Amino acid sequence: MEWLGIYQNAEVIIFFLSIAFFLSNFSVYLFSSVSKTATGASDRTLAIILKILTMKIYFIFLILLFLSCQKNTNRNKNNISTSKNENGLKKTSKVVNIAREKEFLDSIYNCENNEYISVLEEIPNRNSNAYKLTIISKKVKSKFTKILDTRPKMSQIDECNDLYTEVGFPCGGPCYSRVFVFTDKNRPIEQYDYVQEVKNNPKIIAHIKNEKFEKLIMHNFSNNKELTIDISNANFFNYGQMDSLIIKKNILFLYYISNQKKNIVKRINLKTIL
Repeated sequence: MEWLGIYQNAEVIIFFLSIAFFLSNFSVYLFSSVSKTATGASDRTLAIILKILTMKIYFIFLILLFLSCQKNTNRNKNNISTSKNENGLKKTSKVVNIAREKEFLDSIYNCENNEYISVLEEIPNRNSNAYKLTIISKKVKSKFTKILDTRPKMSQIDECNDLYTEVGFPCGGPCYSRVFVFTDKNRPIEQYDYVQEVKNNPKIIAHIKNEKFEKLIMHNFSNNKELTIDISNANFFNYGQMDSLIIKKNILFLYYISNQKKNIVKRINLKTIL
């Protein structure tokens, strides 16, 4: 846009030159008229005064012309500076977005705890068996890989601990499924739907089977024992999801909303599956 500033400067210069030319002609005409009629000392004095005024007018217009050009030059510099700042902000924003995207992808494809590192990789151009999960042991410096038949483009690591790595994916509507790959490489993969973790005990999960949302099944990974809990009074549209699951000693506390929109706390003894 520098040409615009040059064009604007040219317009200002032409304007001031036009005025100066007009005043010059006018002063010459006035000065010549006075000179022709100047017969006495007073008339000569008047002519000198007019000449001095003309020079002052020239001087003032030259100053105004200079200031105008300087102002336009500064404006052009400011415009260029603003444009550079905007471009810099756009580049910075782009870099930040790229960094955030990388951080997000790292969070859903990588997981690390005190004992293990889990890395999920998608295998291109596959409709099934589309992911490869690698679990690396920090202590013994060993690793193993499992191929997962999870949904392409939609799978991610939800949780990892010393017992398993949990990979989740949507399975249509409100359905979501979780695949559990255990740190014991010889243990078979297990899969459950509508999974919920117990906050203070990762070895026990809750899940729904065959979309029977009135029955919540507690599963203990340590011994594969299960306990079915009646939650028929829970809000159906929560699809069996509890607000919270907490174990204190042998007692499971279930927090959820009932069909009557009341807060419910149910206590269940888990002794039979512990």
